Amino acid sequence: MNWRDLSHSLAGGSERYAWEYARALAEAGARVEFVTARERGQARHEVRDGIRIQRGGGPFTFYVHAGLALLRRRRSLSVVIDPECGIPAFSPLFVRRDTVVVMPVHHVHQEQFATYFPAPLAAVGQWLERVAMRRVYRTRRTLAVSESTRTEMVRQLGWRGEVDLLANGAEVPDPTLVSAEDKDPDRLVVLGRLVPHKRVDLVLRVVRELATERPGLHLDVCGKGPDLDRLVLLAGELGIADRVHFHGFVPEETKHAVLRRAALHVCASDIEGWGQVVIEAAGWGVPTVARDVPGLRDSIRDGDTGWLVPDDPDPDLVAGRLADRVREALKVLEAPEERAVVVGACQEWAARFSWTRMHREALAVVEQELRRVGR
Repeated sequence: MNWRDLSHSLAGGSERYAWEYARALAEAGARVEFVTARERGQARHEVRDGIRIQRGGGPFTFYVHAGLALLRRRRSLSVVIDPECGIPAFSPLFVRRDTVVVMPVHHVHQEQFATYFPAPLAAVGQWLERVAMRRVYRTRRTLAVSESTRTEMVRQLGWRGEVDLLANGAEVPDPTLVSAEDKDPDRLVVLGRLVPHKRVDLVLRVVRELATERPGLHLDVCGKGPDLDRLVLLAGELGIADRVHFHGFVPEETKHAVLRRAALHVCASDIEGWGQVVIEAAGWGVPTVARDVPGLRDSIRDGDTGWLVPDDPDPDLVAGRLADRVREALKVLEAPEERAVVVGACQEWAARFSWTRMHREALAVVEQELRRVGR
């Protein structure tokens, strides 16, 4: 159960994680259905990678669709993978007690509810995540994608049950495709969905801050989302429109070409469950400058595969700190010898994460739970 699938216009790292979990089960011989919401233009039914996709409902009515789908399959279901993407499907309420339910948690959404919804609706979402979710899933297997997420579940949600780690995977290129000599020390990149909490606006302010001292500075923004128009307008207001290329959604070949040339990835996100884009950039030898927030502090080895800046509620202060760190990082990356060391460290770090490893560990979780319930 996941409220978006990979073909949704707002699909991101959590959707990839859910799909890879489904692939792991299908490749191991299970019959898998992927129950998700339906965006305009998407087919109600589709088969992809041997997985049957069942779409229905929108951002809110998906949960009705999901509950009905579970009830229809109640007698035959063995396993439900029910990720928490803000609010899970509360699948334990609809399945038999001996049906295995696994809930992966990407990150805690308490602050995001307040950011995206009016106060009454935000309060409902916060209660569902903080109170209802803890009660409904208290006897079910719970996973976190990072140590930060596990810590925040205890701190913000009061989670008392055991939480195991199951980290994301990544697609890492052949090291021979990456060369430190191809890197342009004036080339920055941003990867990911363009939504408010990713704070790409702070990266644009960094570019403006450094534009005078680095005349050749350029930023590639690879990704799409509802924040795109606002960011394009902001780049114009800041006088850096000629320095920023908004690529929108790009095919893998284009993204790889951008990463092959980029020297530095900048991630100003408020919070992440992990840093999927950080590892993807690292695979291409690109270190990341990011805020020291949950998820990003797990995916970056500070001073080795990137640099973390202290966070603060004041966005002006954060933007200044990011600009200072980017300035220092680019100076380091100008030296060929230093750049080669950083590129190698990034590739070595990214190689530790693979979808093959994630598939193996994901299957182990399901097998353990099936044995536990005697199925």
